[in-house]
Amino acid sequence: MIVMFVSRIWDNLRLSYRDLKIKHKFFVVHCLIVFIVCSVSLVALQAALHIYDGLLYDESAKVLNLSTINIENELKRIEKLSYTLVSNRDIQNYLVNLKSRLSSTKMAEIDWDLTDILWEYVFERNVASVNLIDSQGTQYSGGPPIDEAMVRKLVPLAAGKEGVFSFVPDPTGAFLIGCRQIRRIHNLSLEPLGTLIIRIKIAELVSQSTTGENNKEVILLILDGKKEIYHSNRLPELLGKNFVFAKNTAYSLQKVNGRRFFESHTRSDFTGWTYFNILPYETVFKQIILMRTIILLIFGILFLCTIFISLRLARNLTRPIESLTQKMKKVEKGDFALESFSPEEAARADEIGDLQRDFAIMIRRIDALIKEDYTKQIVIKEAQFRALQAQINPHFLYNTLESINWLAKVNQQKEISRMVESLGHLFRSAISSKEAVISLGEELQLLDDYITIQKIRFGERLDYQPQINPGWRELRIPKLTLQPLVENAIHYGLEKMLGVCRIAVQTLEHEDCLEILIADDGPGIDEDILEKLKTGVVKPQGLGIGLNNIDDRIKTIFGERFGLTVVSRLEQGTTVSVRIPKAEGATDV
Repeated sequence: MIVMFVSRIWDNLRLSYRDLKIKHKFFVVHCLIVFIVCSVSLVALQAALHIYDGLLYDESAKVLNLSTINIENELKRIEKLSYTLVSNRDIQNYLVNLKSRLSSTKMAEIDWDLTDILWEYVFERNVASVNLIDSQGTQYSGGPPIDEAMVRKLVPLAAGKEGVFSFVPDPTGAFLIGCRQIRRIHNLSLEPLGTLIIRIKIAELVSQSTTGENNKEVILLILDGKKEIYHSNRLPELLGKNFVFAKNTAYSLQKVNGRRFFESHTRSDFTGWTYFNILPYETVFKQIILMRTIILLIFGILFLCTIFISLRLARNLTRPIESLTQKMKKVEKGDFALESFSPEEAARADEIGDLQRDFAIMIRRIDALIKEDYTKQIVIKEAQFRALQAQINPHFLYNTLESINWLAKVNQQKEISRMVESLGHLFRSAISSKEAVISLGEELQLLDDYITIQKIRFGERLDYQPQINPGWRELRIPKLTLQPLVENAIHYGLEKMLGVCRIAVQTLEHEDCLEILIADDGPGIDEDILEKLKTGVVKPQGLGIGLNNIDDRIKTIFGERFGLTVVSRLEQGTTVSVRIPKAEGATDV
């Protein structure tokens, strides 16, 4: 029954929507989409803010607990200071001597010396006084002396800790008292010699450790179990006894006397104390509260603006579409004489205006496209004819070279024959229509043909030294890579010299590539000429393939990691490095 009812309502809505005008459909759909997006966004935002709140609480707890770390570090420093005092050789000797009967003069000297030593440590940071009680109960003070009743309480306490430095809260709340039994170190007898008592300015220590803008509002409470060690002066007036500290989490939010507080706590492994940091919630999180309010206002304003804009857009979209539909119907009937658009339609710069202009341009170009297609066919035929004509010229050149080679052999001109054969191989490789990437072996054969020609020309002045590992001859390399580089070495090296020029071609194996080095010991290339060669401003001789061309071809085929590097120094020669991938047929494209 319910399914049928829902189905009937859906059918009625669908039919009603189908009969609406386009502008009304656009408005309904647009508002529905905006409503769904806003609703989902608000839900997602609330979830994200909830997660963010948790992260912020964690970070706030960590920041607040940084002051705890600072307090702990300062207490550890004072604990080390106490160890320095109890292990002081002079103090140890004085306390040992005081256990025996001494003259009044000697007692006065020891009293003076001990007091002098203790006063040296009174000026340490956060230290109010340093007091020493010998085995006879006599007190030696660096700073104000300690009340005898407190001394009688601290001496057995320190003795019970067996030399461990322990902290005790001062009844007045102004100080934190640290006490430690002094034991004899000589021969590790550990004989009790006295008690060291250090009064610590706890309020100053806490103030130094809780610096920062927000920390001014922090309320600190330190507990040893249930015993209070220290609390900020504002703690009773703000919280009273209504504050309940969380036990299962590192932080909590509580409301006391109409105010919200953020509380974090941590336990010290050094002292065993628990540090509670309490901060008014609005002090840190007021920006979050403001941000949430602003976001909700923005969503509401956006929704209202969207409704208004949807109505205007729907009206502006439907009018030109209806006009364009009428023009399309005329074109459908074969009427390509378009009526001119109104000034308002022609001035539109949005998609509708583009659609109108594109429609007009499309109609005007129909005839032009037909003619253009016909012209392209003629151009293709002409290109095919030129390609056939270009194939005739190489064949004529090869036949001519064969005739010269035959005539040289008949006349016993072996050098001419070798030169012509090498020239034929070189031209055939350079202008053939085969693939642009060949094997390294084929490239080296092409280079050998070129060297053969140059050897005949320069004779012993050309010292060509190939050092190629045969195992790399199957690697792929762009055609005419090495020959232009050797040609440059001859032009800028050998031709500029009167003596012998050594040109070496060798391979170096790297982890991810093979490096081919073409090095000459010629006079080197001037930096200006070298830069022009790289950019193609100066064209090389022979086949006219520039360094930049070679580098671009290698990078295009194999990727940016490979290519060409040129190093040239005057009077020291030139070295060209070609890097190609080691994997056979490997490319990055």
